[in-house]
Amino acid sequence: MKPLILFYDGPCVLCNYWIRKLCHWDKKDQLRFTSLDSEYANDFFKNHPTPLLEKDAILSWDSETGYSSEAEALFSILKRLKGIWNVFLVLRLFPLSWTNGLYRFIARNRYKWFGKYEQCPIPEKRFQHKFI
Repeated sequence: MKPLILFYDGPCVLCNYWIRKLCHWDKKDQLRFTSLDSEYANDFFKNHPTPLLEKDAILSWDSETGYSSEAEALFSILKRLKGIWNVFLVLRLFPLSWTNGLYRFIARNRYKWFGKYEQCPIPEKRFQHKFI
């Protein structure tokens, strides 16, 4: 199975916090990360266009199923992590409009609540292979 690629907001403090956590939790090395404004992302989006770029959201790319965003992207991550993380997939029982609404509420306020980096931070050396 090819890795799930996560496109995230590089300067976002909250996003980077969760990316660092995912690096630790990804024991089977199934996740790859890149900032939405990276050179890799720009080239990738040229070859795999999507209207989802217009959303202020994390995007995931699975080579078998394509793009997902917002809550669906988070569910894709949880499915890849497996184990105890599958417990949180119970949130799929709620309408997607609700889970996406919660996602959007947090996304709208993330800079105000958590701040913003001037530049995307450099990952820990042991996790650098996860960043593309």
